[in-house]
Amino acid sequence: MVDETSKSKILLAARSVFLRKGLAGARMQEIADTAGINKALLHYYFGNKESLFTSSFQSLLKEILPRFFGVFTTNLSFEEKVHTLARNYVEFLSDHPQLPVMILSEIQREPKRLLDQIQIGELIDLSTLQHQLDEEAAQGNIRKISVAEFLINTISLLVFPFAAKPIFQNVMSFSDSQFQKFIDQRKSSVSDFILNALKPH
Repeated sequence: MVDETSKSKILLAARSVFLRKGLAGARMQEIADTAGINKALLHYYFGNKESLFTSSFQSLLKEILPRFFGVFTTNLSFEEKVHTLARNYVEFLSDHPQLPVMILSEIQREPKRLLDQIQIGELIDLSTLQHQLDEEAAQGNIRKISVAEFLINTISLLVFPFAAKPIFQNVMSFSDSQFQKFIDQRKSSVSDFILNALKPH
């Protein structure tokens, strides 16, 4: 019989360890200790470290992707949706600053295995977003843009400062508090930048 409470506790503990150490550096014993359970229970529920990593990553994406992209299924105006997307991204990554580096590292290490198992396409309805972009363009509110270009431009602007935090702090001589203040300002500055870039020529 599956104990969903125990599974949830394991997944949260695994997420914490994987975010800090990645798949290669994580150890099942450390995950068990973090979850406060016997290591045998990890193997009972998830089999091996790779399976646990995939399950942990899937649970994380199921949590964050609706939070980010669910806004495009609301009745907010397109401008409000972009502002909300930027705010949600910055707030979440401020709480999970290791996430961008871990994702980039794992995708580079074994991209096909990870992406095949995660099935991101099942978690994001890109057709809904493309339809909204097309509608906004048809009404003359924005220039015509593909969903791929919109997402890459927006996510890159939001994620890169977290992924390159040590470089930014060194080059800009930012303390941790100064860096966080800079990041907080990007909740509005990035969305304003994107919306200005989308204005029709």
